[in-house]
Amino acid sequence: MRAAVPALLLSMVPTLAHAQAGPPLITNDPDTPGPGAWEINIAATGDRTGDTWTVDAPDIDINRGVGEHVQLSVHAPWTHRRDDGAGWSSGTGPLEFGVRWRFLDQEQAAVSVAVQPMLIRSFSGAAERRGLNSPDPEFVLPLQVSRHFEHGAIGTEIARHVVANQQDTWQAGAFVEYDCRPTLQCLGEINTSWEDGVNTILNVGARQALTPHVDLLGSIGTQISGREGARARVVFYLGAQLVF
Repeated sequence: MRAAVPALLLSMVPTLAHAQAGPPLITNDPDTPGPGAWEINIAATGDRTGDTWTVDAPDIDINRGVGEHVQLSVHAPWTHRRDDGAGWSSGTGPLEFGVRWRFLDQEQAAVSVAVQPMLIRSFSGAAERRGLNSPDPEFVLPLQVSRHFEHGAIGTEIARHVVANQQDTWQAGAFVEYDCRPTLQCLGEINTSWEDGVNTILNVGARQALTPHVDLLGSIGTQISGREGARARVVFYLGAQLVF
């Protein structure tokens, strides 16, 4: 009994099971929730570019594990935009449907590798008329690679964006994570897109375990390259992750 009590108390302490990218970062990694597991991210995200605020709140990202190597995902934001001197406009943001397949595991190939094809499209004509959504559907094909260590991880993601009626673009990011404490992951990334120039964002953040099933997520960053006057001065993410 004396040995069992400390073990029971220790099992109740929240910990972060493993390092992972994705929310609150822009760059994703190859991890999946596991067989039958749910991972739900609820957040407020956005940026300030010039005199314009764009905020997604709530921003809901639902992921379901199918076996050890497959993840189904749906991303649904409610988008708000405010130009300086004008009021806020709001509407349903574009929906994103994705399937992640991790076809290589670190135990077999020294790194984990996955692909995650995604379809993004607007279902709201009203949001399109307000300038919140593009009417052009988008197909994204990312390749995600990561390597986990005892107290952290590094990884990268390279994605091709194919947008109807527009020029195709590329996006790439790299992230690093470190377990600052047993319940706290410190995060950093650099993410670049090649659309109307080279647009690079630097981001730092953290993931704090509150309970064995709830993590608090946050990040803040800024755009360091891009067309003058069109750079995002502030990029942010604040939310929670539920795993069950």
